[in-house]
Amino acid sequence: MRNRIPVLFVALFTSVFFIACEKKEGNISIDGQGNANQLNLLVTDTLSFRAYTIDEDSILGTSLSYSLLGKLNDGIMGESSASIFAQLSLIEPKSNFPNTEEPDSAVLFIPAVNGLNFYGNRNYEHSLSIEPLTDGFESGKLYYQNSSLSSDASKATVYNGKLINDYTDSVRFRKGKLRAYNGLKIKLSQEMAKHLMNLPLEAYENNDNLVKYLKGIAIKPISSQIPQDDGSLCVFDLNNVISTAYRAKIMLYYQDTQTFIFGFSGSSKILNYGKTGPYSTEVNDQLNNPGKHYEQTYAQALSGVKTKIEIPYLHNLISNGNVAINKATIEFFIKDYNENYFAPPRLNLYRPVNRFSNRNFLILDALNTSTYGGTYDPIRKSYRFTISRHIQSILNEMYFDQNDVNLGLYLAVPSDQPVIGARCVIDQSKTKIHITYSKPN
Repeated sequence: MRNRIPVLFVALFTSVFFIACEKKEGNISIDGQGNANQLNLLVTDTLSFRAYTIDEDSILGTSLSYSLLGKLNDGIMGESSASIFAQLSLIEPKSNFPNTEEPDSAVLFIPAVNGLNFYGNRNYEHSLSIEPLTDGFESGKLYYQNSSLSSDASKATVYNGKLINDYTDSVRFRKGKLRAYNGLKIKLSQEMAKHLMNLPLEAYENNDNLVKYLKGIAIKPISSQIPQDDGSLCVFDLNNVISTAYRAKIMLYYQDTQTFIFGFSGSSKILNYGKTGPYSTEVNDQLNNPGKHYEQTYAQALSGVKTKIEIPYLHNLISNGNVAINKATIEFFIKDYNENYFAPPRLNLYRPVNRFSNRNFLILDALNTSTYGGTYDPIRKSYRFTISRHIQSILNEMYFDQNDVNLGLYLAVPSDQPVIGARCVIDQSKTKIHITYSKPN
């Protein structure tokens, strides 16, 4: 009877060779357990593979920690842009709002995320259009990063300037002041201010009434030609409600000293729309000719592209019987990055949902976040992943059930945690697949 190899890590890391074990003619003897517990460990790091770039599948554009905004023209990847569609909410509902009066002004403020908050040229001056939505969010509907909502350009505010600005002056709020935070602050058009001021009276009473008359706003880069290797994608926080000063909001000023605040309705009602392309010739060549091996592949945010890795001869490991995977890793090295187009802090490694889909599905090893990997190593300039459980599962399925689930791997830029408009170029001539395994008696 065949014994199924459990898809679990065996605690024999590479360092065991040097620290906890004594190497004897290809065998590993664990200290204190005697020769009866020797394991015949075998190593392979010569498995052939194919790597090529494919389009990313649908990725959710809502319920993200943060939101991307901007436009970028990367000399390697081509163009990409990010827009925000967001539903508004009432911070302090009013039953007697003076909706027949003229507004003084309206100001939109969105705080930038502290730390890693841009990709590209942080000082590039963008052109944005801020417009009221004419389509609202539908309850229960899934919105992906290639989804958008329609808006009314006739009430648009056009902004020209940097996306992330350093503010030091306090913000006027009723008869007092609010602390200033860095981010994006835009004085909206008088037409938009009037639209906010002159909604039906019931719109100011509760959020259900508000969305009947004001679906939300769109913040979109205006279509324009950006010079090569210029532009930027910046990271903003529309979700945080830690304080009135910090939170994203629209401040509607009226009667000289009065302020009415519209907030945002939370991550499920904030859609980050991404558009990528046209791509460079090199990227297009791979998208149009998949299945071949390329020495240089790509991965990109905003539902752009990702790298597929196929290991066609993996089943050769069990040609003479099943094996126990002690440790399996894959390491990717990157190239063509600089201070503006820096290495993403993290990459993700997935498997396909099935052989007919390009949708991402977590590999078993991702369940153990302490050993899974994927964090950028600035010394080695690489991303290393543990794939032991994944490989063992593939071998078990074939050996015991004659079920071929060797469908490849996907290397992708995360859509969240962190949110960053990054790309990377993977040097496949340096990619390493290292597997240590044993053959049970």
